Amino acid sequence: MLGDGSIVLHWVACSLDSVRNRLDEYGAGFFATEQRARPYDDLDRLAQDMDSLTEHLPGELGPEHEAVAALAGARVAVRDIVEKLGLLRDPDRQGAFDVQKLVDATIEQVAEKRAIFDACRDRYMDAVRASPRKE
Repeated sequence: MLGDGSIVLHWVACSLDSVRNRLDEYGAGFFATEQRARPYDDLDRLAQDMDSLTEHLPGELGPEHEAVAALAGARVAVRDIVEKLGLLRDPDRQGAFDVQKLVDATIEQVAEKRAIFDACRDRYMDAVRASPRKE
């Protein structure tokens, strides 16, 4: 199961890179087409995979294991990113009179949460390396 977490975290990192690229390229037009929104959909799906791992990993390793805490932290950061990005889907509904300010704030918040995700991912990988290997 530790390996599953490593794989999901890798794919989440790739998806976050795609999200950032699309945000930089399209800004408020991030959700204008299905193609542009695909990184969001991928990230949301991967967040669901993280939800499952976060539920199952404590049963395998114990709730106090560093990998469990790191994965949980990464999951929260990704869920926050998904939520922040979702606000761009309909900026008018968010009361955003200045859509560019909303986009800029979203980019900043995504960057902050990405840094948290990266730190949690590093902690997870350190915990995996420190865990005894099953032969």
